[in-house]
Amino acid sequence: MKKIFLVIIALLLFSGASFAQRGLNCFPIFEGKVVPAKQMVLTEVRGGGMATYKLDYYRGITFTVDSALAEKVSALVGQDAVDAESCETEKVGDLLTYALIQPKVSGRIRHYLCYQAKPAGSQWRITILYLEGPATLEDLRSMFEKQ
Repeated sequence: MKKIFLVIIALLLFSGASFAQRGLNCFPIFEGKVVPAKQMVLTEVRGGGMATYKLDYYRGITFTVDSALAEKVSALVGQDAVDAESCETEKVGDLLTYALIQPKVSGRIRHYLCYQAKPAGSQWRITILYLEGPATLEDLRSMFEKQ
């Protein structure tokens, strides 16, 4: 009985992070509705290993797409930047190439959306991260500078 209870609690925690993302315009990207899931590399981490980074949850996707699809992805992330409590962005022409977004606060947990697009020949390599935890924007900036 105790094991079943723990499994139910774990499922609720994982689904909570997914629900938090649903308020974002870029949520369909994470769900494989913009870029096919088979083209994406998905990384998801939760728990103690993230404490070093002051994070509770990390969900990242990386994919390579043509310019047309890169613009579509860029537009969705750009919409989240417009609606955000705080954001930093960089563009090349109309294409968003960098964003550090803190969506509007919806409780005690901080949420962040990080985006980077780099040219890869005639295509674009895009990485999008969704983060949750007590980390501040300064913590994230410091962490990204080291990499």
